[in-house]
Amino acid sequence: MLKRLLTLSFLTLIILPVVNARPLADQKEEHAQIKLAVDELKAEVIVLERQVRTMQESLDRNSGQVTALITQIVDNVTAIRQAQSRVAEGSTSALASVNGLGERLSATNERIDRLSSQLAELKKLVENLPKLPTFTTITPGNPDQLFAAAYGDYSRGNYDLAISEFRQYVETYPSSEMADNAQYWIGECLVSKKQYSEAITEFDKVAAMFPKGDKVPGARFKKGMALMELGQTDAARAEFTALIKLYPRSHEATLARQQLGER
Repeated sequence: MLKRLLTLSFLTLIILPVVNARPLADQKEEHAQIKLAVDELKAEVIVLERQVRTMQESLDRNSGQVTALITQIVDNVTAIRQAQSRVAEGSTSALASVNGLGERLSATNERIDRLSSQLAELKKLVENLPKLPTFTTITPGNPDQLFAAAYGDYSRGNYDLAISEFRQYVETYPSSEMADNAQYWIGECLVSKKQYSEAITEFDKVAAMFPKGDKVPGARFKKGMALMELGQTDAARAEFTALIKLYPRSHEATLARQQLGER
C-alpha cells in the first residue's frame, strides 16, 4: 500500500504540470481519476485498520483460551500420574489382579500420550499466533500504532513501558473500541510483575470505566485469580460467583466454574 501511495505521489508531481497545460475538460477528468485513486487508498486503509482490530481481539480471546487449555491438560497429566503411582503401589499387595492392573496402566499411558500430543499442538498454536508489528517510532495521532507498540512491549516483557503506553492509549483515546482492552492489559502487565494488589485495582477500572466493554468478564476473572495469588480465597470465590451470575455464557464463566470446582 505504501508503495502505491508513493507511486501515486510521484505520478501526481509529474502529471500536474502537464494537466495545467491541457484543456479544462481534460484537467477535470485527470483530477477525477486522481481523486478516485486516493479514495481507493483510503478504503484500503480503513480495511487494514479493521483487520488490525480484529487480529488484536482474536489474540486477546485466544491467549486466555490457550492458557486455560494448557492448565487443564497439565492438571490432567498430574492427576493421571498420581493415579498411576497409586495403582503401581497397590499392585505389590494384590498380585492376583496383576493382569487387570496392567491393562489399566496401559490405558493411562495411552491417555498420557494423547495429552502430550495435545500439549504439542497447543505449543504450535501459540508459536504460530500472528505477531503484531514492531514500531520504532509511533506516529502522533495513530491509535493503532500506539496499541500495537504497547502490546508488543508486553509480549517482549517490557512491562513498565507497556503500562505507560497502554495508559497513554486509555487517556488519549477513551472512546476507542480498544480502550477497554488497553485498560485490561495494564492489569495483565502488573500480574506478570506479580504486583497483584495493583493489578486488582486496574482490573476494577475496566468495569468502572467501560461497563459495556467486552473485556469486563476477563478483567473480573483475572481479578479473582489475583485474589487467589494473595491468599484471599473467600474474596476470590465471591468474585468468581459474581462473574458466573453476571456473564453465565461467557468463556470466563466456564473458567470461574472450574475454579469453584463446579461442572
